[in-house]
Amino acid sequence: MKLLFINGHLNTGGVEKSLLDILQHLDYNRYEVDLLLLEDLGDYASLLPPQVHVKLRCLKNTYGSLAKCLIRCIRQRDWFCFRLRLIFVLMKLFGQDKISLAKHMLTGDKHYDCVIGYRRGICTQIASFAVDADRRLSWWHHGTVNVEAEPYLHETSNCNKIVVVSDSIRQMLANAIPQLASKLVTIPNMLDVERVEDRAAAFNPYKNEHAFHIVSIGGCVPEKHFQNAIYAAKQLKAAGVSFQWHLVGDGVLHDQLVRRAEDNSVADCFIFEGNQPNPYPYLKNADLFVHPSYVESQGLVVLEAMALGVPCVVTKSLGPCEFIKDGVNGILTEQNPDSLAEKVMEILTDQKLYEHIKMNTHCPAQFAPACVMQKIDRLLEEK
Repeated sequence: MKLLFINGHLNTGGVEKSLLDILQHLDYNRYEVDLLLLEDLGDYASLLPPQVHVKLRCLKNTYGSLAKCLIRCIRQRDWFCFRLRLIFVLMKLFGQDKISLAKHMLTGDKHYDCVIGYRRGICTQIASFAVDADRRLSWWHHGTVNVEAEPYLHETSNCNKIVVVSDSIRQMLANAIPQLASKLVTIPNMLDVERVEDRAAAFNPYKNEHAFHIVSIGGCVPEKHFQNAIYAAKQLKAAGVSFQWHLVGDGVLHDQLVRRAEDNSVADCFIFEGNQPNPYPYLKNADLFVHPSYVESQGLVVLEAMALGVPCVVTKSLGPCEFIKDGVNGILTEQNPDSLAEKVMEILTDQKLYEHIKMNTHCPAQFAPACVMQKIDRLLEEK
């Protein structure tokens, strides 16, 4: 079978990690795979199986206002982005299906058995309208309904199925846009525990082996609410708890969070580690993982922490609430800074609770690659 996956890039991120996992576990005796990237290759590109044929069609020169974009394209002789930017204008005026005018530019005349838009937006628009394919799939990764119903229905009108990563998200989308209900199918992101453990053993990032290390991982973006982690760190320090809290990740709020840590006098114990292509050593060598995010469709990084046997304190959101049993294999908190601080303090000061959570911390079997790939294979080969 000839497959085409479409995504923006392979830079470090949850969506990109889940795509990489699929590509690493496909049976290349059964599939011939192309990967169309629309921005960059990215950090994970070197980890792609050699059987994956990467097609990079960089759209970055289409960004910005129309006039500036066209001038930039002319100066750089980027006729690909020049033509594509004009097609985007037609899409805005006459509908998303006008992306079909870019078909030859993006994918040539190649026919695919199945095309997969791995993100909503331009990736799914191309999959729906600008690829010659028998079947069309789209992946939904977000933990809230961040689209308007009618445009999204048009965007996915040619898609046979829309994959969501948890049953809670499937129900959320079906309630918000009932016309989608028959197309929705749940396939979780997989977790290859052996691969995570191998990468986690690469090094120990913590110089102070005797400190109690807390780690949080994710993009410095509003929905992750890392300011709540800084608030919790302030409460721990005020209570005389000795710890180091490591934030692995980068993003638009990074500098603001650094200033917040300084303003709350925790800059000495709240450490910004930046973006890390291999974050797993930070997890493996931590004593506690804290995830303050309010929006998670699944919560892959939580599962990775659990796979490495690290107790987790996790703010309630749709995805993690499906596999965390509060007080058994993790601690759930309400969506506010006081609750997060209270629960972190509780597990740090109650050794019996900490050991109980640690004993039950492991990755649930339904996220194993064999289980997930069976569902993906069935979906790809569905007639």
